[in-house]
Amino acid sequence: MAAVLQLITVRVAFVALLALASGCSSLVFFPMKPWVQNPANQGLAYEDIVLIHEDGLRIHGWWLPAKGDARGTVYFLHGNAQNVSTHVMSVRWLPAQGFNVFIPDYRGYGLSDGEPSLPQVLEDIQLGLDWLAASGRLKDKPLAVFGQSLGASMSTVVLAREQNQPLYQCAVLEAAFTGYSDIASDVMKRSWLLWGFRPLVVPWMPGDIDPVDHIADISRPLLLMHSKEDEIIPYHHGETLREKATQPVQFQPLLGSHIESMRDPSVQGRMLEFLYDQCGVKKINANVSSQTQADALTF
Repeated sequence: MAAVLQLITVRVAFVALLALASGCSSLVFFPMKPWVQNPANQGLAYEDIVLIHEDGLRIHGWWLPAKGDARGTVYFLHGNAQNVSTHVMSVRWLPAQGFNVFIPDYRGYGLSDGEPSLPQVLEDIQLGLDWLAASGRLKDKPLAVFGQSLGASMSTVVLAREQNQPLYQCAVLEAAFTGYSDIASDVMKRSWLLWGFRPLVVPWMPGDIDPVDHIADISRPLLLMHSKEDEIIPYHHGETLREKATQPVQFQPLLGSHIESMRDPSVQGRMLEFLYDQCGVKKINANVSSQTQADALTF
């Protein structure tokens, strides 16, 4: 993650002034086109999914079917760097636990068309949610939305839309930031090279889609997770979102680097516990303790 932070810092320095003329999207998105792997490399069955916007722009994603009978589906929105071929590692454990997973790339990432920009990328998330609701693949089982980092931050706005509340049963948001100006300022403060650009860049960041202004409109059960050691998005962002969120909301402090928590079986177990208790997902065996289930998640 230190390498990612260095990449962000260097790139911000070169695009700061350019961002003033381009809506600052170049400060937000770090897409990668080539794949590192596909799910088969992780022993997962998968299906390529292509969704098409009304203007013809195509969004590519993977459908990972549950092993055995599905108990629910997880709609996974990944972070801002790389693409689905790397971020699939955060959810590779879910099919074995009885969950289908849909993981799309935003526009400009992987095989998806276009260039990433705000607020247009929010409509990629909406497109995926609408497709899941209409696809018949949920089979009356719960749908949980799981977002990490930028994916958590962007999906907050989409999940808060009134018309979307009936489409999902719960949400898990890990390492979300409070707002685009807030995170831009935090990143730029870390570098003497960028410090002087803050007055030029921060005021131009989008403000009407800040997660902190929309999270209270999410009426579904919500689990917020954030690492106290997060070196990309400081912990105070998670604390502020918890304060602004309405009930029912749970907050889980974590340890470790930015969005690396899903490597930890205990964190996987914490997410499963939330899905069981708040999302209407049925346990495989009601007599198995949460700790035993967490231990069973080791690879």
